[in-house]
Amino acid sequence: MSASSDTIYRRTDLGDKAMRGQAGKVAPDLIRVLALIAGEAHFDTIRKRAIRIPEDEIKASLGQLVREGFLESLQAGEDHDLDFTATFTAPAPPPPELTLQDKQHLDNAATDGHDILTKTGSFLQLTGDQGPMTDLGKAWTDIIVLIIEDDEIQARFAQNIIMKAGFKQRHAATREEIVGELNKAPLPDVVLMDVELPGANGFDILARMRQHPKLKTVPVIMLTALASQNDVFRGLSLGAKAYISKPYKKLTLVDTIVRTLGLNPYSDKAPEAQPTAKL
Repeated sequence: MSASSDTIYRRTDLGDKAMRGQAGKVAPDLIRVLALIAGEAHFDTIRKRAIRIPEDEIKASLGQLVREGFLESLQAGEDHDLDFTATFTAPAPPPPELTLQDKQHLDNAATDGHDILTKTGSFLQLTGDQGPMTDLGKAWTDIIVLIIEDDEIQARFAQNIIMKAGFKQRHAATREEIVGELNKAPLPDVVLMDVELPGANGFDILARMRQHPKLKTVPVIMLTALASQNDVFRGLSLGAKAYISKPYKKLTLVDTIVRTLGLNPYSDKAPEAQPTAKL
């Protein structure tokens, strides 16, 4: 398949090994192009990132990487339109316009949410348009939780909790890593979103996700120390499903994920050892 704006590229396992120096000797010019691809990337996106590489060289390198098994390429289509970069770099979209009734509802929810956060450390919003989520139809061990957190200690703490609960976890800390993870297939089943991030803002990312055709239905749990009534209102108005205030307890995190996804911890799809017993 020729390199064009209709082609997207995805690193293979061999490509990931090459980036870690575990695939033998790979030409530096190929590694340079391979490093431009995080998750799934359109050719046009790769070309924008490769500012100092001539387009003909990019095309030749991509072709060679595909032939040697470091990349796979496929025809872009609506199902693969995961390029989050253009949306990420553009100004964040404004919150949706609210009717007086919706605003009053969110005001009440934010007030209640702030009070509940203060008392219990978590708040789950299940009265929006989407309502409670239904069973995902997959085993707990196949559920992917994306942690967007720049603090290394906080990220490791959340990762350990999620893995012990039986879920899969992925992590992003920088703006580039966030773009990569939101480009990566399969998409996460739920996102834990910090607000204060280097070069980014959790509320802006949430707003962009809700404008994106492939990301707008991914549930987001705000995981942050910013839990004032105004912060809760802003998160809920942008489509956040739940809030967890830092610092939080292990069981609070797992319970909020379980309830946000509408999981039954006692179903046959749950791990043999219940998450609450593991922690």
